[in-house]
Amino acid sequence: MAAMVAGSVSFGFFMDPVTAEMGYSRSAFSLVFSLVTVVGAITLPFYGRLINKVGSRKLVIWGGAWTALTMAALSLSQSLLMFYAIACLIGLGFFGCSYIAAPVIVDTWFREKNASIMGAAAACGGLCGVVAGLLFPNIIAAFGWRAGYVCMGVLVGLLTVPAGVFLLHSRPEDVGVAPYGADELHATSDAAGSRVQDEQAATWGYTRSEAVRLPSFWICVLVFTIVPATVIVSQHLPAYFVSVGFDGVMAGMFMSVISAGIVVTNMAAGTLCDKVGLLKGLVIISIVYALSFVLLPAVGSSFAGICVALIMMSLGNAFPSLLAPMVTGVVFGNRDYASIWGIVSMACVLGQAAGAPIWGLSFDFTGGYQFGMQVAVVVIIVALALVVMALRSNSASKQSEGGA
Repeated sequence: MAAMVAGSVSFGFFMDPVTAEMGYSRSAFSLVFSLVTVVGAITLPFYGRLINKVGSRKLVIWGGAWTALTMAALSLSQSLLMFYAIACLIGLGFFGCSYIAAPVIVDTWFREKNASIMGAAAACGGLCGVVAGLLFPNIIAAFGWRAGYVCMGVLVGLLTVPAGVFLLHSRPEDVGVAPYGADELHATSDAAGSRVQDEQAATWGYTRSEAVRLPSFWICVLVFTIVPATVIVSQHLPAYFVSVGFDGVMAGMFMSVISAGIVVTNMAAGTLCDKVGLLKGLVIISIVYALSFVLLPAVGSSFAGICVALIMMSLGNAFPSLLAPMVTGVVFGNRDYASIWGIVSMACVLGQAAGAPIWGLSFDFTGGYQFGMQVAVVVIIVALALVVMALRSNSASKQSEGGA
């Protein structure tokens, strides 16, 4: 997760130096990251199946090495077409070694505290984004954007390849241990029959072919397309703050607040879901996140009010990074989790890719972002109602199987 965020955040720092030196328009150069995102999204269902065959360890190692080398190769670009071609190559490995792998690793290794672990992983990504924000502007200013791309590749490589080689094993049984929490699960069983039921419950779920025929699957795909589209408002917040009267320095300070908020709120969201359950946690997170879109335009120029609204808004990052993989696991089980998550994760990525221009259109048509924020509140409420339906359908299906 840290590698994904480091790579994503760092791309933005190259906009000014590259376009100034090479003479590209900003819209043309912006397509570089769009191509990474779109190509990466297309690969996610494929990686969802591949990770079941080769294991997460090989995917992290080879995907991380590929992504590191191709990111560094951007330093060799001499034309816009070369930037585009290398961006497509980056996309082939970018999400495979990060976004698809992290939830599968957590699902495989943990039977308890899943949400807290996913929250911590997402928080590490946010922390790495803060560090990248401090590191790369200085590197680019001192050594140039080509050296910056090399450093970006080195950073992604260091965050993935050594971890895969020295720390990661694809499955607990590869090193002769049980998943975390499995011993406690079995300890609650004082009879052989109930122990078998516990083991069956631990491997409950649908195959991908079964899941895609369920209404709850398409509900999840829809929810985790439209909510991440609201989360990407963060790309437009600097422009929003300037549009309401702040200068660029204050806008940058506010963006640091939301970046730091992501670190704290992701861990808090994971802990909350483990304490009160995924359904109640989802309701609380959704309500707080929706209220942030009400509060931000309402507080005007109040520094304290804006900071509170931004910290609340940072909870939105929990949807693609924490809640989407958790809901996928709860609704469809871990029998074929990686393959199903491959499709749901693609929806998250495409939702964010579509959300950026939609927020831009909101400004173009209305002259501000307030209308878009009002629509975001409605989207979050509708999404909450839909995902509650999906989670309740999961409970009903489990009860029917238990009674069979």
